[in-house]
Amino acid sequence: MKLDNFPVIMSGWFKLFIIVFITLVYSGISYSQSYDKSGKTPEEKATKMADRMKQNLSLSDDQYKQIYNLALEKVKTHASNKEKYKTLDKEARKSMKMQNKAEYRKQLEGILNQDQITKMKRPNNNHYGTTTGHKGK
Repeated sequence: MKLDNFPVIMSGWFKLFIIVFITLVYSGISYSQSYDKSGKTPEEKATKMADRMKQNLSLSDDQYKQIYNLALEKVKTHASNKEKYKTLDKEARKSMKMQNKAEYRKQLEGILNQDQITKMKRPNNNHYGTTTGHKGK
């Protein structure tokens, strides 16, 4: 390979590299802007929550309907509160989230029987009870 041809070869490979790099960066930016974390409607999220509880807690059909409605309300409230959370300071946001969680738990316990509540609070039940080790965002 002659030294005279090196810049010509390099410039061709370099142009190709730049084109590929720009394409990858552009597609990455486009993907990140359009990416929805869950991609699910509130109804789908509520159905998933209610189905999981029905499976884990052996809900009756009436309980399932009540849990679905409660979960749907929770998902919609969470979505509407997202904008409010941005304007609050960290302590106020934490307090509001804890208050919403306590209210949800109270309503949930009004639907479930004592055995189901006990089962829900068991530490080995990963979807319910305390969330130790969860760091959040």
